[in-house]
Amino acid sequence: MDRKELRKEMISRVKAFQGKAEESSEIVEMIRSSRQWQEAETILAFHPLPSEPDISPLLEDERILLPYIEDGVMRFSSSRKLSLSAFGFMEPEHVEEGFSSALMLVPLLAYNGHYRLGRGGGFYDRYIAENRERLLTAGVAFSVSYEPRYIPAAHDERLDMIFSPLDGNPASQAWRGK
Repeated sequence: MDRKELRKEMISRVKAFQGKAEESSEIVEMIRSSRQWQEAETILAFHPLPSEPDISPLLEDERILLPYIEDGVMRFSSSRKLSLSAFGFMEPEHVEEGFSSALMLVPLLAYNGHYRLGRGGGFYDRYIAENRERLLTAGVAFSVSYEPRYIPAAHDERLDMIFSPLDGNPASQAWRGK
């Protein structure tokens, strides 16, 4: 199965998943109680799409920076003035905020071990590759997002951990974000 087909399948799978609200609450609590969250100086997060875990309760934290795309490059802002981007997600005002180190919460459609399948723009992979030394990366996933058929491409960046509820598969259990 190619990546485009897998993306389509994963969006359908998550759309049909009945446990989104329940698992979103579990994921938020998992993140909040993690040592990584508690010790983070800065947190790079995202405003969730309907196919992503609802992490919006976390977005009130003053350490949060949200992504925006400008000139094809992902950047992060502390602004809470949001508008709909050309890519279909809510993004803050385009005022880049600097930081020395951060916990980066990364949305995904599918994951297998430490690797994620995103929406296909490559923005997260490029950002992680360029900033690896100052990031601790954590995928944020519903249990149904685990997909053993997903095989990472050469350009896919490795995540340090995955915040996902236990669902009986060994990869989720191994990388819950402890």
